[in-house]
Amino acid sequence: MTRILLILLALLCTGTLSAGHKTAKLQFQSTVFDFGSISADTEKVVHDYVFINPADEPVAILSVSTGCGCARPEYPVEPIAPGASGKITITYLVKGQAGEVNRDIKVRYRGATASSSERTTLRFRGVITP
Repeated sequence: MTRILLILLALLCTGTLSAGHKTAKLQFQSTVFDFGSISADTEKVVHDYVFINPADEPVAILSVSTGCGCARPEYPVEPIAPGASGKITITYLVKGQAGEVNRDIKVRYRGATASSSERTTLRFRGVITP
């Protein structure tokens, strides 16, 4: 019995069982965008990944990395207020590309009182035809 009480006390102290506290986890309307089949003559493809902050504290986006120079991210630099929405815009430069595209976009963010950051992976894909 004492062991169970100690475990419960430890969980409460670390915040694991804190009632009513929403974690700082951005909720995206969609995490995958398929632009279909497009011509290599197309200059660019632009897509907005729309999200909401359901947490009870502001959330700051720390970084958005695309893994290549052909995809350029734009995202809010100010913290997103509780209940507010926002977007991450990806501009994919098509010119000079060909074939199947399947890119991951790594988003790193953190709540105002969080001790570590959260991560979400967004994806965009499609086919570029010559």
